[in-house]
Amino acid sequence: MARRSKSKIPVLLYQYEGPERNIGFTLSPLYLNEEMHEIRHEDMLFIYDEDFKHIRPAINRAFPLTDPRSGEELQSFDPCWDNPIVKEVWVGMLTELEQVEVAEPELRVFLDSLTTWIRNVLVSADGIEVTGNL
Repeated sequence: MARRSKSKIPVLLYQYEGPERNIGFTLSPLYLNEEMHEIRHEDMLFIYDEDFKHIRPAINRAFPLTDPRSGEELQSFDPCWDNPIVKEVWVGMLTELEQVEVAEPELRVFLDSLTTWIRNVLVSADGIEVTGNL
């Protein structure tokens, strides 16, 4: 019997060159009615912490937020846990990320790849959850 290859979470890289499985953040579609949607590894995106620092300021400015599931107020971005961020908040962050002035063309490619991924996810999802592994 042939073995199936395990599906992996895609990785978006800018400068990170270290070993795999290091500290970083997983972005995954947020569905408020989770019974209706299966989230597969290939639907997610992983960004190493070294590269995530380029988008973290935009995310930090979006807080405090209300958790759309629990109604709890999230005071700040939590790098150790899940951060559910609804579509309406992402729209503002996308605008900010697209307007970031960069000196290196590679950083613009990285940011454009990220904003394209986010826009594609938000077509069908209620938001995007950012989960840190610190």
